[in-house]
Amino acid sequence: MHRTAFIAACSTLLVAGAAHAQLHDTDIAIREAGGIIETGRVDAATGAPIFGDRVFAGEFGELPDWTNDPGFDSESGAFAPDLQIGFTIQGPLLEWDGDAFTDVADERILISKGRTEIETPLSGSAVGFTFGDTGTTGRFHHHVGYELLAPAANGLYLLELTLWIGDAGVSESEPFFIVFDQNADPSELAEARQWVEDTLLGGTCAADMDGDGSLSIFDFLAFQNAFDAGDPIADFDGDGSLTLFDFLAFQNAFDAGC
Repeated sequence: MHRTAFIAACSTLLVAGAAHAQLHDTDIAIREAGGIIETGRVDAATGAPIFGDRVFAGEFGELPDWTNDPGFDSESGAFAPDLQIGFTIQGPLLEWDGDAFTDVADERILISKGRTEIETPLSGSAVGFTFGDTGTTGRFHHHVGYELLAPAANGLYLLELTLWIGDAGVSESEPFFIVFDQNADPSELAEARQWVEDTLLGGTCAADMDGDGSLSIFDFLAFQNAFDAGDPIADFDGDGSLTLFDFLAFQNAFDAGC
């Protein structure tokens, strides 16, 4: 299928199913809370949003060098109705060198929605565009296309974004990050995501699986649900597979506390 036709078909399906579908676990959960846009992950087992996460993953390959994941998804009523939401790219695309995201990539990512498109900047200039609205129910579920441009080498790439909404009373989100995977090893992806957490976000409490800022039995249940669903977030030992050792690694993280 031609790329344009594929994108159009995906957009039609998303619009048709938006009113009734549960949140997609490959998407970034969003909402307005306390006058700011918040981001989070979607629990793979329940489809429920868990807020506080700011590091996400996307994988090129739905078409060569292209993906439309992660999208942005919210529950109904997460926003006031009929408001425009847009994103801002906060800097150039960075490339993983095996230890850190410190180098500006030779590649750029073309981000598109319909006839609107923009490339990641080559410097620190912030750029972006409006890509959807909250509709009559206050729900937002939209995807953009991400295309890795030539030379499109294998590896990992880091994109820093913020979200904003057309409401003067709501502040834009804190910066969040998408690590894009172009045929990289799963263990390397886990390492790169952890580097972003530790270096750019100052570290997180890994065992706080339900995102409530404390450790409890509910974190064990959230870990169990993620493990049973095959969610990579349960890969606590970072080896690219889910095994007994992930339970042991989670137990160690829980015992270490926040």
